[in-house]
Amino acid sequence: MYLRSLFVAALIASATTFSVSAQRDNRTMESGVTSVLLNDQADAGTVEKTLKENAPQSPNDNGLPRFAIVGKEGQFYLGIGAQFLGEGVFTWGDNMSSPLLFTPSALTPSTPGNGSRTGFGWQSSSIYMNFVAMPGSDNQIGMFFKANFMGNNNAFNCFHFYAHYRGLTAGYTNSLFTDAAAEPMTIDFEGPNGYPFITLFTAYWTQNFTKNFSGAIGIDAPTASLTGDGTAISVNQRIPAVPLYLQYAWNEGAGHVRLSGLVRPMQYRNTVDNVNKTVVGGGVQLSGMTPVAGGLSVNFNGAYGRGIGSYLQDDNGLGLDAVATTPGKMASVKTLGLTGGLSYAFSSKVSTNLTYSHLVNWLPEGADVSDSQYRYGDYVAANVIWNINKFVSAGIEYDYGHRKSFDGEGLHANRLQCQLAVTF
Repeated sequence: MYLRSLFVAALIASATTFSVSAQRDNRTMESGVTSVLLNDQADAGTVEKTLKENAPQSPNDNGLPRFAIVGKEGQFYLGIGAQFLGEGVFTWGDNMSSPLLFTPSALTPSTPGNGSRTGFGWQSSSIYMNFVAMPGSDNQIGMFFKANFMGNNNAFNCFHFYAHYRGLTAGYTNSLFTDAAAEPMTIDFEGPNGYPFITLFTAYWTQNFTKNFSGAIGIDAPTASLTGDGTAISVNQRIPAVPLYLQYAWNEGAGHVRLSGLVRPMQYRNTVDNVNKTVVGGGVQLSGMTPVAGGLSVNFNGAYGRGIGSYLQDDNGLGLDAVATTPGKMASVKTLGLTGGLSYAFSSKVSTNLTYSHLVNWLPEGADVSDSQYRYGDYVAANVIWNINKFVSAGIEYDYGHRKSFDGEGLHANRLQCQLAVTF
């Protein structure tokens, strides 16, 4: 069944050559998107480039407004935008309850009569503000805010809120350990299960060493997802994680390769000795993307380490950063995430994307966890998106997910989803 599903995904991807498809990164591949209001003297190309650089880099994370206000003598650029994402999904196989997030680790067995379901979603729709003061000067300041409706009971949910000054970025956004620009393009809001993608409070410094080489180092707010046993329990976290990277880019940033690292101390309570202990996790990551020929491009990612589960999509919140072992002790979980993607742009309006991702966890010796805990999973996505005009696009995607627990139980699900996007 698994091989058959992979074949279906490949077939869908190849079939798009005869229909329509989506650009891998709609925001950075388009030009002439932003129109300047109330200022005939402003250069729209410069305004657009500046706002692009201030926005998040993920291809799924639109932040370039269609309209911008430019202040007197170009002292500030302000764009306020919104994106409506309406989705209809049909899922079959085992149970995947969310119509927005296709997460293999969240699969549960289907019950008799419930082997398929139709769902609709709009909660990933968003509004955003992109503001740059004193653009082009040494004291340029950027601020970006974005929120969707994915909180409890469709509540307003902050997705990004950060500020830039010179090389410093601080606020609520992606960790440096997330190479957002290399993330595969998916209609599924969750994205590849083995991809490092986490949003939290962070602060980091980015430095350009040469035209092509750059690096960054920062701190992430201390968080941890631990599995205790009563003799070793989770406590409030005290020590920030430290992400960093070195990157080489070419072709005006269209291609890059990045080597990232993460040091992550995690605190727990030894209730046998009544003392707090620290287990130190860490990981490395190689990621990047590059144009190949014509409209073809590839992106890749491999992350490996101990105690990095919360940084990978499928493991987030599962208690797989560290687990209880012998009485009073915890040890970190070893994790590997691999992701690869192919994109082909037939024109400025049509492209197709194929993604495969795999995540696997290895428990430490003596781990005290449930046999139903997540051991490994696979994720496949193949999509087609048609950019009808600069305001409206439509897409269709096939998703396949598979999970296996430590007791050997395997679950899988398939999803076909359609999306209408209206952006301004």
